[in-house]
Amino acid sequence: MCLRVDEWWGGSCDAGGVEDLAGLRLPSPVVEVDDERLRAAGVRVLVKRDDLIHPEVPGDKWRKLKYNIATARDLGFETLLTFGGAYSNHIQATAAVGPYFGFSTVGVIRGEEHLPLNSSLQYAVSRGMRLAYLDRTTYRAKTSAAVIEALHEEFGDFYLIPREAATRTRSAVARSCRPSWMRPLMSCSVRLVPEERLLVWLQLCDRISW
Repeated sequence: MCLRVDEWWGGSCDAGGVEDLAGLRLPSPVVEVDDERLRAAGVRVLVKRDDLIHPEVPGDKWRKLKYNIATARDLGFETLLTFGGAYSNHIQATAAVGPYFGFSTVGVIRGEEHLPLNSSLQYAVSRGMRLAYLDRTTYRAKTSAAVIEALHEEFGDFYLIPREAATRTRSAVARSCRPSWMRPLMSCSVRLVPEERLLVWLQLCDRISW
């Protein structure tokens, strides 16, 4: 059994046309592991290389951000604001997607500013991201009304992308879109997946575009 993504990808999964991002590689490639020990045992191992989705927004970062980008664009926002640590891949990815889709970006960083900036924050700034810093106590309350209001006063109107909310968005969409036969597969560890369903999953790997 092998399905094309558009054969079961329902309308609720639409990411609002944001998948025209230059350099985006979807579906992500499936690469077979070449190892003589596997060949000797008659085993094939296929790895789905989500790290190759995009050079600046790889893997789960794109899968998390794309729905937020589509929503922000549909709602008419011009600025994306998000939170992260000083070495956050999420901060880098948000900074990267902003220019591609015409957004300005703001990264609210946990802790105090340290100069010179590390390579992660240097990259974010090079992509046009404005940085703000919250002490760790305030950062723990980063989604409180008081903190969000203070950020609005400083940066104006923005579309807020909390890291945890981005994850929930992707997970909720994936749950609502995947076919019923896939749910047991997705909820099990690989060791508990029945063999025939594991084979189906491997056959699907080069088609689905989560």
